[in-house]
Amino acid sequence: MFQRLRQRLRGTPAQPLWEYKVVQLVAQPPASPEDASRKLGGSLSAEALRSQFPEYYANQNGRRQINDFLNRLGDDGWELVQVQQIADLPLMVFKRPKRLAAAANLAKQEPEAEEHHAQQPC
Repeated sequence: MFQRLRQRLRGTPAQPLWEYKVVQLVAQPPASPEDASRKLGGSLSAEALRSQFPEYYANQNGRRQINDFLNRLGDDGWELVQVQQIADLPLMVFKRPKRLAAAANLAKQEPEAEEHHAQQPC
């Protein structure tokens, strides 16, 4: 009986294995260098904070940030499969085949391996 079942299963294609990622977006008001300067007791001016940390205090478009974030996940092989509202915040579920995860990890390790080989004496 088990032999027939094994023979049947051999003829069917393997089911893909999935890897999942869950992301919850949290809305935050933009950072204020004036508030930060007050919290620091005025030891750093708002202008100094703005010039030293432009990426943190820049006026950023929230929709563009989300779009860029989703595109980066897509570039890594993640597919958005569900969006669920939880406490008025979107919870996003992504999936990708496990073999893509292994290939992505391998691709990230290859540049490190090349650098390592370049440092080895011949």
